[in-house]
Amino acid sequence: MLETIRKRFKAPGVAAAAMINGNLVAVGNAGVRGLDSKKAVGDGDRSLVGSCGKAWTRLLIARLADRGLLGWDSTVGELLADVKMRDVYRSVTIADILSHRGGLQPYTEITPQDTPILFDQSGTAHEQRAAFVAHLLMEAPATKPKKRFLYSNAGYGLLGYIAECLTNKSFEQAMRDEVFTPLGMSSTTVGMPQEVRNPPGWTGHMRTPKGFEAVVPPREGLPALMPAGFMSCTIRDFAKISNLLCDIEAKKPTSFFSSATALNLPELRPGGGGEGGILFGGDGHYTAAFALWPSKGLAIVVQSNAGSSDGLCAAMIHAVRDVVAPDTPASTGGPVADDPDRPRYGFQILAENESWLVAEVFANSRAAKGGLLAGDRIIAINGTQLAQMPEDDRAAEVRKSPLKLDVERDGKPVRVTLTLH
Repeated sequence: MLETIRKRFKAPGVAAAAMINGNLVAVGNAGVRGLDSKKAVGDGDRSLVGSCGKAWTRLLIARLADRGLLGWDSTVGELLADVKMRDVYRSVTIADILSHRGGLQPYTEITPQDTPILFDQSGTAHEQRAAFVAHLLMEAPATKPKKRFLYSNAGYGLLGYIAECLTNKSFEQAMRDEVFTPLGMSSTTVGMPQEVRNPPGWTGHMRTPKGFEAVVPPREGLPALMPAGFMSCTIRDFAKISNLLCDIEAKKPTSFFSSATALNLPELRPGGGGEGGILFGGDGHYTAAFALWPSKGLAIVVQSNAGSSDGLCAAMIHAVRDVVAPDTPASTGGPVADDPDRPRYGFQILAENESWLVAEVFANSRAAKGGLLAGDRIIAINGTQLAQMPEDDRAAEVRKSPLKLDVERDGKPVRVTLTLH
């Protein structure tokens, strides 16, 4: 089944697994670790989970809360009293950051040009995290704290640094001690898939108009944002931790932390919860996703070394559900972004510095019916040049209906108008 889906999406490699009430009921893989090596994928190989790992960082924070090292209402001002920061951040709580309501800058478009602070650092991982946090907390807020959901990778970088300060351990060691080892996730690491040779790591691939191309040499991880999703594991370990998340959301007893902590833990999947809600992760070179059905005890996880391929991952989750639990509700959350407020026009974007490339247009979607094509380069959104728009403004504009896109296609300008009605 996975091979059929892999071929349809022309992906290098894929893997999937499903657990029901703690039992691994299905696991499979297809394709190759990388187009550079042509070696077949095995379910013991490691791939990047991207932002799916944010739920893992939440588990670390919950363990620290269980030990009384912090509380959900602990503030940044209290926890980092020695760090210089804007006054607006002093009252931001752990719960605010966990649920992406801390007002922090998003850091979702990460390049040397857009986010030089992440690439110009030196020193140990802890020193780089400290430098980034000092920079972050002196930046102007992206939105008023506590008032609005604004997805922020930087917020999870901040959580990782707070965990280091409270435990006197590196984030990497804290994750091993508090999350990976207790769950028996022996193959899981904080870092990129190819940084550890045993088990083997997949090669990431960049989506281009001509197809997927292997990224060689591989991208290095960014220490400051490791807690936001720079974590890698095998498909079996991915299933183990997702099963725990499913149990927690189902209010089942767990030995991982106290029942009081479990009951008060802020939502594990902010903006992507509910029965069958899909949460996506990736870095442009890898894509992963998981979906939970807490009432059924069902967790489905998927991985691919095809970058920017939410549609592929959604298709795998739908197919696995049809096989292992056809009586459960269909998954929700399509192959676009995981922001629940974003209209689902049905196309994927590949960000390339100052420009956006349309990486994929899904069949029968509003984008397809409106004439948008894969390979179109977006020049302007609703009449404003893309290069002149801040990141937050871009995100807000593409939610609108009608959505007017000026694109470059085969060297010629084309206007595409999409609507939700």
